[in-house]
Amino acid sequence: MGRKMRVEYKNGIFHVIQRGNNRELIFGEDVDKNFLIGQLNILSRDMGYGLYGYVIMGNHYHLIVQIRAETLKSVMHRINLRYSKYFNHKYERTGHVFEGRYKAIPVMEEKYILSLLRYIHQNPVKAGICKRVEEYCWSSERFYRKNIQDCVEIDLILDMLSGNRKAALEEYKEFMSREEAEDFENIRTIGKSEDNPEINTSYQKGVRKGLDEILLSTGVNEKEFELIKKGSRKRNLTGYKFAYAKEALEVNYTFKEIGNNIKISDVAIVDMLKRYNLIT
Repeated sequence: MGRKMRVEYKNGIFHVIQRGNNRELIFGEDVDKNFLIGQLNILSRDMGYGLYGYVIMGNHYHLIVQIRAETLKSVMHRINLRYSKYFNHKYERTGHVFEGRYKAIPVMEEKYILSLLRYIHQNPVKAGICKRVEEYCWSSERFYRKNIQDCVEIDLILDMLSGNRKAALEEYKEFMSREEAEDFENIRTIGKSEDNPEINTSYQKGVRKGLDEILLSTGVNEKEFELIKKGSRKRNLTGYKFAYAKEALEVNYTFKEIGNNIKISDVAIVDMLKRYNLIT
């Protein structure tokens, strides 16, 4: 029986859980956790997604992420690909680093996002690693507690607590000190009962595929994907480039957007499509 297709929404917010393959330890050293945090920072700028929270544990990580320019599938592929390459190189190994499929739970109503943030920040406390959330270095907690504007977008959640930032920070600290009783992992949606799955109006259906997702759908493997993204001119990649450009054009990406994503000029995209008589 096939897996259920993920449903994505324009500007949708998701609780994402990604575990190590066979639930093995994949963040054994502090430098490993810091590498992933660095990639979350870089990719949030490069791919245009919103990051509202994260925690990195020994064998898994949690994100609260809002998809915008790219799809969630593209975002997660890029994050996991970069970490897998780093991990395999560092530990001189090969093979899968992560479980085959991440878990993504849509947040249907924003009012639940504060409790969700507390849930992921309290992961280390519930695991017995520390006694208070502020003692754990590898989560987004410090951004909120210290009012730091960086890779984590803190305004949405803090503004829910108070329009006055000083008061919001005090409310946040008090809220995080209370135990979160809800299970935000073993459910299908966060907010809106499954018997009445109406979508919040801010999460509109029909999000356009991201350019990276279109490229991945051509059947490229990880090495070919990276080569194309770097602008490689190897002949065996031409068919993938053509299929990518054709589909991207059909969903109304411009020649410039299509070319920029694989580091070739818009003129080269036009020439390639002309050769196959797709444009005149």
